[in-house]
Amino acid sequence: MTDIKPIYLQKVKQQNMALILQKIWEHETLSRVELVELTGLTSGTITNLTQELIQLRLIRESETSSGTVGRKRIMLKYLQDRYLIVGLDIGRTSYEVVLTDLTGRILKSVEGNIVGIHDPEKVLDLITPHLETMKAYAAGKGSPIIGLGTSIPGPMDKKIGNLLKPPNFPGWEGYPIQSALEARFGLKTCIEDDARASALAERWYGLGRKVQDLLFVTMGMGIGGGVIMKGEIVVGSNGLYGQVGHITLVPNGAVCACGNEGCWETVGSIPGILRRWGGGETIDDFFQAVNQGDVKAAECLKETLYYLESALTTLFNTYDPEVIVLGGRLYPYLTMHMDEIRSRVKARIYAFAQDRVHIESATFGASQNAVGAAALVFGELLAKPLQMLPNYLPQETP
Repeated sequence: MTDIKPIYLQKVKQQNMALILQKIWEHETLSRVELVELTGLTSGTITNLTQELIQLRLIRESETSSGTVGRKRIMLKYLQDRYLIVGLDIGRTSYEVVLTDLTGRILKSVEGNIVGIHDPEKVLDLITPHLETMKAYAAGKGSPIIGLGTSIPGPMDKKIGNLLKPPNFPGWEGYPIQSALEARFGLKTCIEDDARASALAERWYGLGRKVQDLLFVTMGMGIGGGVIMKGEIVVGSNGLYGQVGHITLVPNGAVCACGNEGCWETVGSIPGILRRWGGGETIDDFFQAVNQGDVKAAECLKETLYYLESALTTLFNTYDPEVIVLGGRLYPYLTMHMDEIRSRVKARIYAFAQDRVHIESATFGASQNAVGAAALVFGELLAKPLQMLPNYLPQETP
């Protein structure tokens, strides 16, 4: 019969260590006394676990003035560049690979075009040399890479690491993305829907550090969403929570790739806008026509902004977030209209909540998905430090 006591003690240790790491991240710097107050753990537990984290070089001590002459307080903060993370974003037309430290700061990055390439293995063949270069760079710095986070269009079955049938993403249905990446690169790999990854970029490194309830909306070749509630990403029973691009905005509208009719994505995504306009091939063509006074393009833009306003109003009423963050390839074209959109959304929701409507721009711009991919690994590190750093743990004394 297996002795469950060591397993239980290790589980408790990991939970306590995770709590310490999360509190230090939340406050950026804390003393051991403050950790005792914030966590409810004993001073002995705090001392032992923080010492182990220092030995791991995950956190470090620093001195700061206590305000009393001659006295210094010992504070704990992250050692941000001891461990590194690779973030990989695979999109419908391009990819990006970033190497970050534990704060989400990008140390190296590379992008590539995959337009017309629908074979997953060929896409990974293009990515492989870049990722190997980053592994070599990290090795040269003496900074271990603790994991590979991957952002990719969903939906997906995260239990087995396979994609299901992502809309407008031919060739990837059923692809075992997680196991394929682990086999190629030998790194612990986390995968997530691209919109949720972007939400996690905000959760750990951006606006979400100061709020508990956040909704991220990405608008580009598709429209997706990621919902953070009480600091945690919400997935739902079928992995469909936050599929904001598939709310119905046009009754009896065009059939969407998801199977629904009149989805926001059919009218508000880049392909949806170009289809309604019918006057060009790229989103640059469309906005150039708007700027040149094309009447049909101007009317199409007016409708697009109305759809955005309606969708955001629905999302505020549905999710009640502290902030909605907007990003994606389409968003930069719409920024000049956002003051008007904010004003109209405020006018359409409950009067008592109008001053609480916050609609902000994504923190990481075009690299949001890739940084979000890195944030996947960081979130795992904070939740499961003993599992994420097994090769670097101090040896137990017999």
